[in-house]
Amino acid sequence: MRKLKTVERVAKLKQHGCTYKPVPLHELRWSGCYRMLQRFEGFRPYLHHFQDDSEVDRDLPADAEADGIRRVPFVDLIASVSEQRKISELLDEMTAFDVVTGKLQRHDMTVANLRYIFDIVLYDYDNMEKYLAPDADIVECPDFERVLAKIQGGGDFTLLRNDRKTPNKSKRKRAAEALDEKISKKARKRSTRQSKYLDSSWIPATSVVVERFFSTVKSTIGYLRKSMSSETLQVIMFLKLNWDLVTLADVSSAIVQSKDNNEQEVAEQE
Repeated sequence: MRKLKTVERVAKLKQHGCTYKPVPLHELRWSGCYRMLQRFEGFRPYLHHFQDDSEVDRDLPADAEADGIRRVPFVDLIASVSEQRKISELLDEMTAFDVVTGKLQRHDMTVANLRYIFDIVLYDYDNMEKYLAPDADIVECPDFERVLAKIQGGGDFTLLRNDRKTPNKSKRKRAAEALDEKISKKARKRSTRQSKYLDSSWIPATSVVVERFFSTVKSTIGYLRKSMSSETLQVIMFLKLNWDLVTLADVSSAIVQSKDNNEQEVAEQE
């Protein structure tokens, strides 16, 4: 995508009727890779116009690597037919994941619905059990989440890793539309059930907080993240996430700490 951002190549794309603009990779979000591959699909009908483009990047910095991507001719980066087929297959799978991540950011997402979504993903991608299983190592309190999911869902426990059995029928990759409909249908079914316990739907799923935190990070630093130190970013995001608890003294302390870190980095570079 970086290669297509030059003035000459953008003009060439417009000359042949392409209205798309390059989308660079955003390293902080997996969706950045998904958006980039989506845009590649839009560029694919126009890439044959660059079959003779053997130019490399101009004005390379002195510290540029000898085998770096900026020294590679653009024509050598154009995907072959087999590579384009693999990209299309990968994009199909990522589209389903994009549906899932969109669901995770809903305000009405409960732990029960979240658990059901993860079970759907685990059915097709069992290698993700160590991250998405109810008793995964990254889950701080598995028993609490299982009981909460049972109360919110009307009594259905989800299987632990040791209890989960491999289905006999062959697995298939669900289309994004089918996955979206299945999740929505199950959510509607769960919402009609009555529980004898107190309403616990107000307890948000951790994924909702995390996804919104990532979105806040993205909107805060954008594509200029390399000009900001990691310590400064951590301080800014801490203040944003806990703004209702932050005092003026906390803000002043954060500013002083940020200045000290910047001065220390400058001294180390010198």
